[in-house]
Amino acid sequence: MAPAKTPVDEAALIAELKEAVKADVVEDANFPVDDACCRRYLRARDHDVAKATKMLRATLQWRKSFQTRTIVEDKFPVIEKEAATGKTYVTPGVDKEGRVTVLMRNRNENTKDHDGNVLHLVYQMERAVKAAAATDQESWNLVIDFAGYSLLNAPPMKTSRATLGAMQDHYPERLNKAFLVDAPWIFNAAFRAISPFIDPKTRQKIVFVKGTPAQRAAVLAEHFDLDQIEEAVGGTMPYEYSPENYLADDRAAYEAARATNADVG
Repeated sequence: MAPAKTPVDEAALIAELKEAVKADVVEDANFPVDDACCRRYLRARDHDVAKATKMLRATLQWRKSFQTRTIVEDKFPVIEKEAATGKTYVTPGVDKEGRVTVLMRNRNENTKDHDGNVLHLVYQMERAVKAAAATDQESWNLVIDFAGYSLLNAPPMKTSRATLGAMQDHYPERLNKAFLVDAPWIFNAAFRAISPFIDPKTRQKIVFVKGTPAQRAAVLAEHFDLDQIEEAVGGTMPYEYSPENYLADDRAAYEAARATNADVG
């Protein structure tokens, strides 16, 4: 019989992690290094403070170099281009526990710009963080709609690895479930290629949704009220993505920043 694990004093570990990274912390409204943040990093590293410290410091440095705090003000034209077709966005629907939903559609891929695609993914993750902050749930669900998936619109391995790396390394413990809806056989090779880079904890969160419409709906209904999932992936929500509406607030923020900079200049 394996020895019982020693109970973890998570509160003490959170305090230790906060102290370890306090010199690295900068003000960031979308990334407060609070108890919830430290808890996610500790859990992602099995409560090993040294490993959690290394991971959190790497994220703080990454956010600084990626300029996530000003991503809209600095990069909105790129975001607007990448978001034009709705290849990734935060939907209005939530699961039965109130978690927000991020939806991806490869068939709506509209560029081959690696850097633009990664930037767009980070922008959507930041939106998911903000949406989650308005709920009592820290994590979100990812729904990937594979209808129309082909080798022509599949992301290059470089982009897939960068996307996976950003999500695992800098948004740990944010993913609740990843629902892969109607993944075709041609996706199998891509999945095998990327699998070695998927953290075991992340792999356990993947749910393949396939079969008849009724079978797909039955799987999704275990997690969602179907009026919270788009019709295209097996729900009954008649939502249609509009880039103009989706980006309206951030477009206004970008234009306001430009006007301010012009006045200062």
